[in-house]
Amino acid sequence: MVKAERLCGFLGVLVIILLAFVIIWNAGIIGVAAGSLEKDAREEQQIPSDWEMAQAINDEMCAMLFYDAETREYTYSIYMKKEGTAYGYFFSQGGTDPYIGEGVRGMVFDDKGIALISMNEDKVQKIEIDDGQEKKTMEIDAIKPFVIVLPINSGEITMYDSMGNIVSLYDTYR
Repeated sequence: MVKAERLCGFLGVLVIILLAFVIIWNAGIIGVAAGSLEKDAREEQQIPSDWEMAQAINDEMCAMLFYDAETREYTYSIYMKKEGTAYGYFFSQGGTDPYIGEGVRGMVFDDKGIALISMNEDKVQKIEIDDGQEKKTMEIDAIKPFVIVLPINSGEITMYDSMGNIVSLYDTYR
């Protein structure tokens, strides 16, 4: 009889734990861990496993660009952290965007940051970021697609192609 009571008590506690987990999961408190973002994006957006990926991540957001070997097809994914007690990153948006394929798309997300995403048709080789106090330079491989995540208060962003010409940035605010 004591064993039956213990078994019932154990099962009751197990059911409560499982129920609590389901409630938390459905409440959108648990997101995707940083180490699982690529896997999650590939599964959720049905991205082929042989496509390459460019990724940039910070404490607030992750941007990924997936593309085929010929760099003809691509899709992007943006994951954000939520405010408050939520854990992990949550899918925000993804798909294709003509500005990513033809130029450089700058996506500005409120106070989360700026994602620069490009298949690099413009052959961007250098990006300068000037916040008014210091100028930072980032070198880019001019023949590869790229993704960069910057803080929201980065300042002026200027991009140059392999010939030293300024490249236009198509930016949107979310």
